[in-house]
Amino acid sequence: MVDLQVPGGLIVAGVFDGHGGKDVSKYTARVFVRELTTCGQFLTGNYPEALSTTFLHIDELLRTPAVKEELARTSSDSQDGDYIINNSGCTAVVALLTQREIYVANAGDSRCVLGRAGGAVQMSFDHKPNLPVESQRISKAGGYVVEGRVMGNLNLSRSLGDLTYKDNRDLPPQDQMITAYPDVRKDALTEDTDFVVIACDGVWDVMTCEQCVNFVYSGLSEGRTPAQIVESLLDACIAKDVTSSGGLGCDNMTCVLLVFKH
Repeated sequence: MVDLQVPGGLIVAGVFDGHGGKDVSKYTARVFVRELTTCGQFLTGNYPEALSTTFLHIDELLRTPAVKEELARTSSDSQDGDYIINNSGCTAVVALLTQREIYVANAGDSRCVLGRAGGAVQMSFDHKPNLPVESQRISKAGGYVVEGRVMGNLNLSRSLGDLTYKDNRDLPPQDQMITAYPDVRKDALTEDTDFVVIACDGVWDVMTCEQCVNFVYSGLSEGRTPAQIVESLLDACIAKDVTSSGGLGCDNMTCVLLVFKH
């Protein structure tokens, strides 16, 4: 998702990586900018709160009969809406860019990285169940982590959807076993900030942030367009031999590259 027509001359770009099906990710990508730009905090310029509110609001929309019906109608798997929203979800990493700043909201294990002065600046951090802050929340919500997976199933600890893990009525949304509440980071867009990479875990399972940024810098130095760089980046991440790859390079991959023209 990339939207260059956001009010106020802003840019919004994001990646939503689905699991248990593509329905929640496709819905989230379709409505995110609409929900963000009509949010009260967005209209007052409070972008961190606007992003957090939008993540949680979309999670609530998934519970509504209208959205359940829509997902059931458009699903390629012929599942009913309750099954879809209970058993599928998506990660979300979204960058909002003003003329001078970048705000990145993240829930899950997709990732945003800046290329700055030849190096990598990581703007989000993966939400994995074995991290202390994540495992503590999961435990307090009545869950457990087995072999790096929540309840032995999900290998991430924050997402949109997956409502089966968000049904503790005694807890607010940010304290649920799986939460859609994002981390939000802010940084300046300085003159030496050259580009933004946003990608799902299929890329980051294969490349480190530094390797990815170096790959992009190399492509730019060769005069390649952003589209060409992304294509070659994904080709480089795809496993050449499924048998010997150990699963790396076999996941689905999505990548957004924004290059600044200073």
